[in-house]
Order: sequence, then C-alpha cells, then structure tokens
Amino acid sequence: MTSSSVPTVSVIIPVGSFDRHLEAQLRALATQDFSNEFQVVIADNSDCAELRKYLETCEVREGVSILYVDASQATGAAHARNRGAEAATGELLAFCDADDVVHPDWLNSLARLATNYDVVGTAVETSTLNDERALSWTTGPAPEQQGRTSFRPFAIGASMACRAEVYRALGGMDNQFAASQDVEFSWRAQLAGHSFCFDAEPKVSYRLRDRLRPLLRQSYRAGYGTTKLIGVYRPLGCPPLSIRTVLLRWGVLILRNPLFPTSLTKLSRGHWLRALYIRVGELRAGIEHRAFSW
Repeated sequence: MTSSSVPTVSVIIPVGSFDRHLEAQLRALATQDFSNEFQVVIADNSDCAELRKYLETCEVREGVSILYVDASQATGAAHARNRGAEAATGELLAFCDADDVVHPDWLNSLARLATNYDVVGTAVETSTLNDERALSWTTGPAPEQQGRTSFRPFAIGASMACRAEVYRALGGMDNQFAASQDVEFSWRAQLAGHSFCFDAEPKVSYRLRDRLRPLLRQSYRAGYGTTKLIGVYRPLGCPPLSIRTVLLRWGVLILRNPLFPTSLTKLSRGHWLRALYIRVGELRAGIEHRAFSW
C-alpha cells in the first residue's frame, strides 16, 4: 500500500458464544462512514449453532458482507482472531469485540493511520454503554493514558488494526496468553521493527462487565496476563515489577477493604473485589514468571 491509497479492509470479531450485543456492533459497522467496501469476519470460538443461525437470518446481513469462520479448534480470543485473519481477504485487518459498539468514523480512522503505520489503535470510552454500577466497579484510564505501559505502547484489542502481511508474518497473536494478547502482539511487532501509532481520541464504546462473577474472572486473568508479560519480556528490556510497588498495592487494598464504610474508602465492593482479583493474579504470575524485582 502507498501512503495515499485506501486499503481493502477485513474486520475481525472473535466470538466466544452467541452474544446478544453482537447485533448492535454489526449495525454500527453497517453505518461506518468508510468509503470502501469491507468484509466482517465472525470468528466463532465455540462452534455455536445459535450464532450460525443468527448470522444466516439477521437483517444486518443486507448492509454488511459477513464471513463466518469456525475458530473452535482451540479456546482463546487470540486463536479466534488468528483464524479470522487466515480467512480474511483485506489488506488491512481491523479488530473489534462483539459486545462493544464502534463509532461511525472508527474504520476510517484506523485506515487513515494505517497508511503510514503497520500497527495502529485508538482509545475507547466507557460512558456510553455502561450503567452506574458497572462504572463504579471498573475505573478505566482516561483516553490520553490508554495504550501506555512502562515498556512499549500497545493497541487495545477492541480497537486496533494491522496490515495483513505484517500480522501473518508475525504469526498473529499468541494464544498462550489468556489475557494481554493485544499488548504482547503490539510489543512483539515493535521489537521486530514495525511502526506503531495510537490515537488517543476514543473511537469505540467499550462495554464493561456488569455481573460480578465474569468481572472477577476477567480481573484475575488481567492481573495474571499483564504480569506474565512483564516476566516473559523482562530479558528483552521490559522493566520488572517492583516488589515495593506490589507491597504498596496490597497495603492500600487492605486499608480500603469493605469492612470500612464506603464514605471513607471511596470504593464500591465490586471495585475492591476487582482490585483484589487483579492483585492475586499479579502475585501468582510474578512468582511463576519471575516478574518481580527489588
């Protein structure tokens, strides 16, 4: 692709099971202000008959070119994305999630960035789709703080794109990571010499977990995955996680526990539990993958 060309695009959506929010995402894709035609690849990670039936009959099909791909050979969003990428025909692979809603200029923004960079991403916002309880449980970083780590920047998997040739040359995302696959891929791409750009303007409405059990499961995986990544990439220059920082985080968690009034702790019970599960995952991965240092 030249810097002035508009690439052909395949949008890849990994689906773990039939998600009632998928229709909203497909409708958002059908109303993109993108000038070129594009395909939507649904990578089914569960071999879901309900999902296949829905895709065969949904009204959104008339406005979107949908390709169904069986990605049930192995569990994991990275595997689903990789299977979708294998089947995709676009020069640019754009990635989003089934339960979010992309903004009308999402594809146009990613394609514009990708004329000059190999891997690109945008910030997301949580104010549109989530109720007060979900927002009290999960406080995400401001847009200008998203996509940052102490090592390298990264593209969020819910709003990222990569040139197809680059994605395939790198072997796609690593399914050995249950979480932080997007971070790992972004780091690996940059270390291999590929260019990267992140737009801090939100282009996706991101849906938070609004049920406690899925939230805690996600939180543990996030804590474990992020810390495992630090340990794996430590020999390549990633700064280790300071034991002092870990102890400080646990100290804050103890002092702000739900036994004290919320008026003092300024934390909801769900927020505290989420933080606890992140810390547990972090502690386990830090020990297993030698991510800690004084």
